Amino acid sequence: MKKGDIIVVPTDTVYGLAACLYDDQALEKIYEIKGREQSKQIAILCANIGQLEGIVRIDEASRALMEAFWPGSLTIVMKTTEQHKQKTGEDTIAVRMPKHRYLLNLIEVRGVLRVTSLNKSGEPPLHNIKDIHCQYGDLVSEIHTQDETVASQIASTIVDVTTGRVNMIRQGSITVDDINKVISGTSSKKQD
Repeated sequence: MKKGDIIVVPTDTVYGLAACLYDDQALEKIYEIKGREQSKQIAILCANIGQLEGIVRIDEASRALMEAFWPGSLTIVMKTTEQHKQKTGEDTIAVRMPKHRYLLNLIEVRGVLRVTSLNKSGEPPLHNIKDIHCQYGDLVSEIHTQDETVASQIASTIVDVTTGRVNMIRQGSITVDDINKVISGTSSKKQD
């Protein structure tokens, strides 16, 4: 991807608008296209935990959650590293590893991507590839289509680990009980 390029990618939930992590020009275009307020962050997608080095601080609880639910529909809000904060000004960022083979391969090659749902803010996301080409074909440099992955209509579960505790922000297919089982497993290991 060249500087300023944005692309359409399939995910395990909905189609997304994507930009390279530190491409401010491309990020600006995404905000314009979506009509989204700049104050609303755009999450990042990774293909493996190693890609997050230098971006977020991974503690014991977040690592346990990643190992239990990634790739999958868990988004984790984490504290950023000083290195990332200097580049973006962000203290925290939402991170997910999608359960989508094609997209994971794309992220392996292109690096960590900022991805947000493909829609105008406040409108439902687009699912039909013809509509996507019609509405976004002139605005993006590439449109990648869905593979054999069956996209879930349920949004990802979002948890915040920035306070040292795991706080549920939005429950999706992964429940509070699912999260608690993993977290209680890490605290019992500490006591052993």
